[in-house]
Amino acid sequence: MFRYIPLRHIVRHYGAVSGASQKLAQKRWTKVPSPKELKGFLDEYIIGQETGKKVLSVAVYNHYLRINDKQRKLELKREKEIIREGLAREKKLRELEEGKDEPDKFSAEADTDQSEPIFNGSSEAKAGLRNLQRQLNISFNEEADNTALDAKDDDLELSKSNVLVVGPSGSGKTLLASTLARILDVPIAITDCTQLTQAGYIGEDVEVCIERLLVNADFDVAKAERGIIVLDEIDKLAKPSASIGTKDVSGEGVQQSLLKIIEGHKVEITTERPLKKGSDDRGNQKTPKKSETFVIDTSNILFMIMGAFVGLDKHIVKRINRMKNIDTEISKENENQKARFSNTIEEVELGNGKKVPALNLTTPSDLVSFGLIPELIGRVPIVTALQPLQRDDLFHILKEPKNALLDQYEYIFNQFGVRLCVTDKALQKIAQFALREGTGARGLRGIMERILLNVNYECPESGISYVLVNEKTVDSLQQTEYSLATHVDAKYYSRGQRDDLIRDVYEEDKNLGSVLDEEFGRTPTLKKK
Repeated sequence: MFRYIPLRHIVRHYGAVSGASQKLAQKRWTKVPSPKELKGFLDEYIIGQETGKKVLSVAVYNHYLRINDKQRKLELKREKEIIREGLAREKKLRELEEGKDEPDKFSAEADTDQSEPIFNGSSEAKAGLRNLQRQLNISFNEEADNTALDAKDDDLELSKSNVLVVGPSGSGKTLLASTLARILDVPIAITDCTQLTQAGYIGEDVEVCIERLLVNADFDVAKAERGIIVLDEIDKLAKPSASIGTKDVSGEGVQQSLLKIIEGHKVEITTERPLKKGSDDRGNQKTPKKSETFVIDTSNILFMIMGAFVGLDKHIVKRINRMKNIDTEISKENENQKARFSNTIEEVELGNGKKVPALNLTTPSDLVSFGLIPELIGRVPIVTALQPLQRDDLFHILKEPKNALLDQYEYIFNQFGVRLCVTDKALQKIAQFALREGTGARGLRGIMERILLNVNYECPESGISYVLVNEKTVDSLQQTEYSLATHVDAKYYSRGQRDDLIRDVYEEDKNLGSVLDEEFGRTPTLKKK
């Protein structure tokens, strides 16, 4: 007795057209950009961090390659099963026609559906089935078919590789993840781990990260299951040594709760989904919400775990010094002094005399010593470290990448009719101040805000057309040896003082002067200086 399953939609879809399976695959599986393409896209937005960008590009490429491979095998297996049943039915029909078997319920069902192409006897239907059979490598021989299904590659399942990114504050950890999500066109959810607690305690449960991903995917479960979840500040969940034997609901307890989600399990999420927007009697907009339950499989979600891990570099240096049998008494004397400057990453000298940041030598044992549980580390096999940003990196960040900070301020000033000019020497000074503060790329905006505070206050509706920020302007920001001023004076020019502006620019930055000459359509007569 055979179970009757309609095949018209499959055969009609494929027909007798050559290469139909390949066309269908192109529609169902999005092409994953190569690691070089991913890194090239990251280079447009992120300065430096070459090793980190390569590691993340390869990890993301392999992850989505794994998802496509898994989906392809599932659909191929499903199609093979359906076609195998169709071939069995065709064989059964031949036996009925030759009188080798008695009619049964199967043949009765077949006769009642005259639109079924397998059973209407048309040559087009048979050709479509034969073509699909060849494309899926299905044989009439049952033993050969079973051998094909039991091939080694069919049962090979690729494991998921989550990523742990270690790096100082402001080195670009979150920016890397959000930029990758943009190029892959997948939803992303960034969760601060400091807000998480175990279920039943005041705070947010670990499932909130999946709920945010679902919301960012517009409640599309299939899209959410291909997304990226960033668990930021994971180092804040490290269990302190003093908590041994006590219940740590916001540290080790949260790490335990994250295990199943990161590894890949089905999670039930109940959230309120917005319905169609409306308005009340007074004209106020209101958005009614409906509580719905979704089941999300996290096995295809890429987890990026990130943290600054302040003090981990010093632990690594101690470990390496113990391995080298180096006396650390001198370092112990300065240990308290070094601890004050936690933004300075220790360096380790290798056997070839080259010095590298200590975070580059991070091992799972170092992370366990820091306070992460081994079960969590085992579920994150890829560990990469970002380099601390140097002055040249900060200088290039100010002006080179897409969405650069200098471009943003030039655009803001252009909104109220002012051309903002900042020389390269001034930008180098700004980078030096940011390096001294030790807050990475985030410190650049704070310094720019302090420099441009008076300028932004004075310029709108004042008749000022041009503003020049040079090295002297940035130097005036240094109020004392230990603090920066909040008010600095820049140079202001009216529309009729354009030549004076260009002359002052040429004295400090010839490249910017050439840009202004070209922008204003002016002959560079002042360049002779």
